[in-house]
Amino acid sequence: MCGKSRVEREVTDRMAITFAELLVKRRGTDFVPPERLLCLDPGETTGWSVFENGKLAAWGQAKTLANGWSEIDKLFTDVKPTMVIYENYRVYSHKLSRHENSEVYTLRLVGVIEFLCEVMWNILYYNQMAHQAKGFVSDDKLKQWGMYQTGQKHARDSIRHGIYFLLFDKNLGGK
Repeated sequence: MCGKSRVEREVTDRMAITFAELLVKRRGTDFVPPERLLCLDPGETTGWSVFENGKLAAWGQAKTLANGWSEIDKLFTDVKPTMVIYENYRVYSHKLSRHENSEVYTLRLVGVIEFLCEVMWNILYYNQMAHQAKGFVSDDKLKQWGMYQTGQKHARDSIRHGIYFLLFDKNLGGK
């Protein structure tokens, strides 16, 4: 795929190894991943996943259109995250007509996520665009690493964000 960095290409070439091996190879043996990383793909159906110390521990989807605040709040209470990564959302010019007279619900959920992280939980949070995670973490990689969740598109997308964040985000350190 065009647009991949040198590091992403090198990692792609090593796909036969497990995710745990890849994480060590990419970040080094001294890397300490977040204790409980909550990964979110916000929208009318919000996908979520939890990585505990770099290992996928839980995942699912929540219908958040009717009561997004309470569903997201419950997720935080249940998971007790130490860090959050979520898919950011932008209104692009080629999608303006789609958003005409819309409340742009996803942006409202992003506000809820940021409020919970910053005000209620006092934890670090980061975001990435969909193309970053989806461009690197293919369905084939999810299957190879035993992380593909059938019938849970939004949960899979949250897992993609967690994987990409753990491997590549500069805020986490490592080598």
